Amino acid sequence: MARFAATMNGNVPYSVERNAIRDAEESAWAAEAPARAVEEVQRNRRYAYQSEADPLFFEEQAGEVSAGAWTAKRSEIKSRFPK
Repeated sequence: MARFAATMNGNVPYSVERNAIRDAEESAWAAEAPARAVEEVQRNRRYAYQSEADPLFFEEQAGEVSAGAWTAKRSEIKSRFPK
């Protein structure tokens, strides 16, 4: 597939070498997609644990909420952000 660079004088085709580099970059990006998805899940879980589950842990320790509230919240977060 021919790719073109936009210039002031119109479109100029990329060189064969530039097309090969771009194809390699696109392949690398696609290959890294699963790792990026895992990182996003971990980031989302980390935020949810800190903002939702951690406060429940201390409230449960102090007897302010029922036993098992913290564990239930952690399970709910894991189901909300599956790996």
